[in-house]
Amino acid sequence: MLPVVCTALAAVALLGACAQPGTLVGDGQTGFGEPGRPGGSSLTEITQQWDAFPVDRVPRPIVVVSGGLLEVAGFHSGDGKLAFLTGRIELATPLPEAPATVVVDLPEGRFTFPVLRPDEAFASVRAQGSPANAPDASPAPVRVTSVTLGSAEFSTDRGRLRLPAWLFGGPDIMQAVAWPAVGKEAFWRYGEPNNAVTMPPSLLSRDGRRIRYAVPGQGCPSQPTLRYRVEVTETATTVVLTTVGDIVSTPGPEAKDLTCAAIGVTPEPYDVDLAAPLGNRVVIARSDGATG
Repeated sequence: MLPVVCTALAAVALLGACAQPGTLVGDGQTGFGEPGRPGGSSLTEITQQWDAFPVDRVPRPIVVVSGGLLEVAGFHSGDGKLAFLTGRIELATPLPEAPATVVVDLPEGRFTFPVLRPDEAFASVRAQGSPANAPDASPAPVRVTSVTLGSAEFSTDRGRLRLPAWLFGGPDIMQAVAWPAVGKEAFWRYGEPNNAVTMPPSLLSRDGRRIRYAVPGQGCPSQPTLRYRVEVTETATTVVLTTVGDIVSTPGPEAKDLTCAAIGVTPEPYDVDLAAPLGNRVVIARSDGATG
């Protein structure tokens, strides 16, 4: 049977696309990403959610993006994937002893944090699934037969970050499922979903005042042609990038029957200038749709 693969997803996201709303999606080569999709929150609501973010704290709290606390490479069978999605995970091995602390390398330096116990990590992994994800399914539980303390990379608002991690392996698990072994104190709003944008260093100028972002390219000829721009809203804790599409032309009658299902839209780079260096502020993407 062919393996079931989707890298770096939250359990519930295994049913959908790998890109989540509010994240910046790049190919790791071009140096820019795709802006997030429209959300239901107003600009004021978004900034207020981050008013308390401690930009001056050392070390800066780790901000994980959607699904960032869980790393899942995939499963050897569809039943294994389905069992994981529904929270049917069986611990079939004793849990190891945990050290009192772990060492974490962050951009500001090396720091020591309390460890997250393996039983807490396993409970968190299992809690990512829910019977509601597949209410009519009851596959055999996916078995966890090894639990080790190692490391893994997780998605944060400053790019991929390698952290100490509890690694859960088993016969139906392609690679070990990883959950951070770092205590909750190291994170900002541990376990809560957020709309922070990943901002790897390559997307930021050396002086911190310019972000290489992206806007959608031209799409289907049967749709209006839009010119995209990015509006910047800066607060003490956030930089909100709002993508706006201005309609510059509409297709003629001859284009109305064109089929464009197979046409992809390639993102185009867009440089955003900031009034002050980004620093420890959080970058958030939103979209206001098209205006005409």
